[in-house]
Amino acid sequence: MVDTEPYWIECEHDLVRRHGNGMWTTDHAHALVGFDLRDSARYIAEHGQVNLAIDDIVHELLDGVIARVRKEIPWRPGARELLAALNDQGIPCALVTMSWRRFAEAVVSALPAGSFQAIVCGDEVARGKPHPDPFLDAARALGVDPQRCVAIEDSPTGVRSAVSAGCHVIAVPHVVAVPPGPYRILETLEGLSPEQLLAPSRNRRPIALAAGALGLLAVAVAATVAWPSESMPPPPDIPLDAWAPYWTLDNSVASLATYGYMLRQVSPFWYSATGANQVVPNGEAPQSLMTQFIDEARRQNITLIPSIVDEMPAGGMAAVLADPTLRSQHVDTLIALAQQADFDGLDIDYEQFAFADDRSTWAATKPNWIAFIAELGQRLHQDGRVLTVSVPPPSFGVYAYAEIEAHVDHIRIMAYDYSVAEPGPIAPLSYVQDVVDAAKQATTDDSKLVLGIALYGRNWLTNTSGICPSDAAGAIEAVNQRTIDELLVKRGAIATRSASTGESTFTYDVEFTDGVNTCTQTRQVHYVDAVGASERIDLARRAFLGGASLWALGFDDPATWTAIGTLARTSAASTSVGN
Repeated sequence: MVDTEPYWIECEHDLVRRHGNGMWTTDHAHALVGFDLRDSARYIAEHGQVNLAIDDIVHELLDGVIARVRKEIPWRPGARELLAALNDQGIPCALVTMSWRRFAEAVVSALPAGSFQAIVCGDEVARGKPHPDPFLDAARALGVDPQRCVAIEDSPTGVRSAVSAGCHVIAVPHVVAVPPGPYRILETLEGLSPEQLLAPSRNRRPIALAAGALGLLAVAVAATVAWPSESMPPPPDIPLDAWAPYWTLDNSVASLATYGYMLRQVSPFWYSATGANQVVPNGEAPQSLMTQFIDEARRQNITLIPSIVDEMPAGGMAAVLADPTLRSQHVDTLIALAQQADFDGLDIDYEQFAFADDRSTWAATKPNWIAFIAELGQRLHQDGRVLTVSVPPPSFGVYAYAEIEAHVDHIRIMAYDYSVAEPGPIAPLSYVQDVVDAAKQATTDDSKLVLGIALYGRNWLTNTSGICPSDAAGAIEAVNQRTIDELLVKRGAIATRSASTGESTFTYDVEFTDGVNTCTQTRQVHYVDAVGASERIDLARRAFLGGASLWALGFDDPATWTAIGTLARTSAASTSVGN
């Protein structure tokens, strides 16, 4: 709304000159753009060697800036005109600033009464920018889903705060540059109408980043996220991620090229931790396809966060984390991978604790896991990268949802594999809802939770007559949305859908023979179909989670994306301006 950065910089120089023993540079001043004032004060105290209490630094800066504002308010070009036009159309608006209320009111008092329906200030939030809290609070105050809001921001810090809250973001850089990303970047608000503000743009896909300006405007709207053409499905109004396993990379690359515009993040699923100092790509992963996948994701500005899988023997990773030296070496190894490949962050998928280690070890492993995540999160965040963990539901207590929440950007919940050994649903809706409820109860920030969405199923052997040859189908075979139609046609089966589980199932008989041995198998298939995937995404959006993640890219087929697009169009149609 206002260009007060020169005022702040003048006051910072003046404060350090009068109370400090250090040097205050333009680089120091620019490093603070958009940050919470107390965080800025701590930075000034350290780098300017200012021996004042943190709140005293804040108040002295505020006094200086407010005095200047009262003499002249330096409005940003087009800001007041756009705000007035939004007010005229009845679109509720909120001011989100990391300045404190007495400064915000000095600016707002110069505007027509009722210009903002809510004001969120830095001295009134538990966590300031770059955390999502300010924008989540603003959306809550307006009574809207943050994913139905447009946020206008002017710095990397503000942009990261807004996108991590799930808003559709427009960056209007000022003082410091905003790097390209999956959001719109404009040079100015001058001449911008509400219609242009809300105009479709392929780059208005919200993303979640790690950290990083002066708050501007959060506007509650029925925001339309655009897609390449009307014939293509639109993205849902919740951030969508996907894992990409190495064994289906040919399909993953094709899906990414066609439907990547719908995705916020992708996680290459081909790195394995085989020791404290060793994280390597799976030997079966085709190098050419890995490179092609990563290049395509970067071409589309999709955040790249590779998954690291624990492939050590049972108890191996627990032993590494239990030794502080080995644990730090492991963190160093992970950081090196992220830096060398220039990944946007890492996704930690260490399932051996849950499915290989004895539950009696969990009490000892849990604090070491927490310490590992805290150390890794700090290192990644210092490096401008994000940390995601992919973990089983909260009932697997070793993963310590509550304790790791402060150190991670997202917790991806594996809300599937309900039936494994015996035939049954993969991720029945009631089970998924229970897992979501438990995750929300275990954490305080719903925007950090990402619901894992199954795009697969299982084909179980339920009965055998005769003697089977060696090449007969095994006890459990994998199926997915890409392969299921072929199986239905091949076996002449008809699937039945259950509204209660949100899944489909069918049975069939098949004969196997090698000329010597012959058998007939009866097999039962359960799978999450395309509609079921959209139902689970809808469950995540209705729970106001921070996203949904598909397991997995390459398991999908066009029907998957059509169903997701139908959900997007339905939810958009049911949301009116100002609701």
